[in-house]
Amino acid sequence: MSSFASIGRNPAAQALLPKDPGFFTHLPYLIELDDEVVRTRQNGLMISLEIGGLDGMTAATQDIHDLRRALAGMIDGLDERFSFYIHRLHRRADLGLTPIHGESFASDLDRAWRKHLEAQDLHDFVVVLTVVSSLPAPLRVPLFGKAAAKLLESDTEARLHDLRELVEVLESGLPHVTTRRLKISDGSLIGFYTAISTGLLAPAWRGEMSLIAEDAVPSAATFYPDEILFDEGIGPPRHAAVLAVKRYSQETWPGMLDALDASLGTVICHSFTPIAAEKIAGRVRLRVEQMRAADDLATTIQQQLIETADEVESGGKSVGLHQLTITVFAESREELDQRISKIKGMAERARVKLTRCTHSLEASFFASHPGNMDYQCWGMAVATTTFADMASLHMSDAGSPAEALHWRTPITVFQSASGAPHRFSFQGPGRPESEPPLGHTLVLGPSDSGKTTTVAFLAAQALRVRPRIIIFDKDEGLKSLVAALGGTYARIRAGQPTGLNPLLTETGSRGEAWLMDWLSALIERRGTLSPIQSAALKSAIRRISAAPEALRSFAHFESLVGDVQDGRELAMRVAEWGPEGRYNWVFGAADQPVVDFRRSNVVGLDMSEILEHATERTAILSYIFRRLELMFEDRVPTLLIIDEAHAALDDAFFAARMPKWAVTMRKLAVTMVLMTQFPSQIEASKAKTILEGLPHRLIFPNGQALESQYAGLNLTENQLGFVLEGQYGPRRALWHGPTGSTLLDVDLSPLGPLLTALSGGKSALRAFGEGFETRPFFWRMDHG
Repeated sequence: MSSFASIGRNPAAQALLPKDPGFFTHLPYLIELDDEVVRTRQNGLMISLEIGGLDGMTAATQDIHDLRRALAGMIDGLDERFSFYIHRLHRRADLGLTPIHGESFASDLDRAWRKHLEAQDLHDFVVVLTVVSSLPAPLRVPLFGKAAAKLLESDTEARLHDLRELVEVLESGLPHVTTRRLKISDGSLIGFYTAISTGLLAPAWRGEMSLIAEDAVPSAATFYPDEILFDEGIGPPRHAAVLAVKRYSQETWPGMLDALDASLGTVICHSFTPIAAEKIAGRVRLRVEQMRAADDLATTIQQQLIETADEVESGGKSVGLHQLTITVFAESREELDQRISKIKGMAERARVKLTRCTHSLEASFFASHPGNMDYQCWGMAVATTTFADMASLHMSDAGSPAEALHWRTPITVFQSASGAPHRFSFQGPGRPESEPPLGHTLVLGPSDSGKTTTVAFLAAQALRVRPRIIIFDKDEGLKSLVAALGGTYARIRAGQPTGLNPLLTETGSRGEAWLMDWLSALIERRGTLSPIQSAALKSAIRRISAAPEALRSFAHFESLVGDVQDGRELAMRVAEWGPEGRYNWVFGAADQPVVDFRRSNVVGLDMSEILEHATERTAILSYIFRRLELMFEDRVPTLLIIDEAHAALDDAFFAARMPKWAVTMRKLAVTMVLMTQFPSQIEASKAKTILEGLPHRLIFPNGQALESQYAGLNLTENQLGFVLEGQYGPRRALWHGPTGSTLLDVDLSPLGPLLTALSGGKSALRAFGEGFETRPFFWRMDHG
């Protein structure tokens, strides 16, 4: 047993000694040159970048290979003066959800979902790339001696310039990723150094009179033959072990080890130091012969190394020393063994064999700290492409943090397929005082895929920003949601007067212009109007707008359109919408309009009976959209949901006007969510351009669909593969949103009985009984 703890097992004494006084001597960090650059004990200089990678599950294959080539290409041609470390860690997730307070369905739902999220102990995956500039040989004077001052100054200036230049090339040249420099001032850099030893990524700060290594020291650590014990003196100690690569895969591919991210409590460290071209040929061939003699060389790696040696000599490629170590943390010895077995199994699926470090435990543990190249003992000479494959910069899309969002909170949080949290928001980053970002979304999925239930859940979760919610429903699928949210619900019945009256509500020059455009579109369904007919229609609109309110109806409007040398053709077309016409019920008189969107902040309107009646549907919907547009001018945040959108908008009227209308809605703080079942329905609809043009998509698997049916959605190969696989295991959906794409776990079963109110339809009726929508708190099954 080797111990860096200078005290015994007395918990009280340990609690009084916060740092291990011997541990820091093995950490490379010395002092900072500025807020971003740290000098090591070996006079190395280094800068660390947090990487926002692309999702390896959903990104385009071309993008994945572009990133791999870029990373390898930037390293090609460098020598031992630079080393690269890529760490994959976990940070406890700050979800940033604004709670929904009160006693309501939305608050009940929010408490249940937040309880579920808390139980998952969610962590963000974090990838950190560190670039170390090392001396080819250490200075032959004491680092703090007077004689070193001039040498340090001139040496540092030149190397710092080269380091910054290389880091800037990485920042600008790595495609499809974002970068953020870690800093001492915000706690991110010291926090990163500390997390390498603890597995717990959190901000940490500089001491006033200390070396950085002292600031990055964890609790007391005791090294046993095959594990490390970390003891803070409060609570049980934590156990850790280190794994290293014993055998490489015979072939490599981008993201081959991405599955290891699913293991919480791990620190994955890849280090890579290029080997100078003039040294590589002899070293590679010697290494190949040594491993061939030991029968310990994968054939693909062997061939790759030999070919690379030739390419390096010609200046085409680079080879370097790669080491992969995985530090595994657990609360008990038994849990540690279980985690190690699981990680080994995951690596085996990528045809990489890991071994548990014993004799090399201490060296392997400290080698994971950037700058500690002298501690490495598992290095393998590999090509830069092999390093880029194994140490990919892939990660799940985490969404936008609350402080970056226009609404200052995500709508909700889902887990991604890899287990990381995704902060779901329809909109991208933006400031509250600025124009709302684009958030219009297409939701695509067959019956029983969970599409409607998921949209209902998102609508209920959206109440954390107190929006207005308007739903155009089909088959009362969202009726129970509207009732649970305390809204009003109405149905349009074919043949039953709606009480809607555009001639009454549209006044003034603005209203007259809209009426002319709208009425012309309705009447011209039977043929284009002549100039004389158009002039007569315009005159009639002007006269009806000036008439007393009691006369502003289609009954009176008919009398204003006479014979305009067209054999009364225009008059007959107008009469179709009057009291004796075949469309008389569409704008027929009623005691109250079928729907009043100002009566409640949540309104549902069932359109089922008119979806198959194109003329009536377009007339009603276009007028309703007009009324909504005027209401939206108050700029209250609004979620507008349209089910069966391919049918609701299947008209030349909408095809011509919706693209512009969508832009207007965005400026008025409206987010449209358009739902449909099959891509074939989009293909056959006049709304095709509208639906396929929506920027964001939530797509549920459809095992019955054909690849060609999704051609208009421009899915990547990986996305298309997921969609066509059908539904297996937990419910998942492909989300292509404002910050990227990822696979979301949309299994809502943790909501328990609340899920029934979201599901709606017959299941809600069976669970809650007839007239449930009139009973307060009907979703609480035990409510008296």
